[in-house]
Amino acid sequence: PMLARRAEQAGVRMVTVHGRTRCQFYQGKADWRAIARVKEAVSIPVVANGDVSSPAAAAAILDQSGADAVMIGRAHYGAPWIAGGIAAAAAGEATPNLPQGSTALADYIVAHYEDMLALYGVESGLRQARKHLGWYLDRHAGGVADDSRKAILTAFEPVRVIALLRDVFSRDPQPLNLRSAA
Repeated sequence: PMLARRAEQAGVRMVTVHGRTRCQFYQGKADWRAIARVKEAVSIPVVANGDVSSPAAAAAILDQSGADAVMIGRAHYGAPWIAGGIAAAAAGEATPNLPQGSTALADYIVAHYEDMLALYGVESGLRQARKHLGWYLDRHAGGVADDSRKAILTAFEPVRVIALLRDVFSRDPQPLNLRSAA
């Protein structure tokens, strides 16, 4: 709380607080009560972060911390629809459907990949997309063979990457592990 108060006194207009300490790294559970203590100490908006992986978790962190907003971190990797679900739930709307089944998921991932190529150009887009493709592969419920993963993440031809993605994500009826990979 003291650092947040000092930041506010220095003119900062908003702070984001993670409920896990630096010493914890990625281990343990985020302490949302610590965020509540910061919120009580300042009059500026407080954004809560830590273990926000679903609409229910977002509602819980807001309730327990009193924060003004949430920030999604690693839970978003390989599951970009989480933000839309949280926003819909916060607005009192139905949570959008997740891509269900192999074809829908493959279409979603391929569209994301193609959007990155369009945004960054093929050469840069290939490199930029690799980390995102890696996160999708990490969430694959059945696991991905090392040779398939390597082929996808090192291919330089978009058509080949798309074919490999469709092959990997078409093997299971629900190929995605919807639990947080973080």
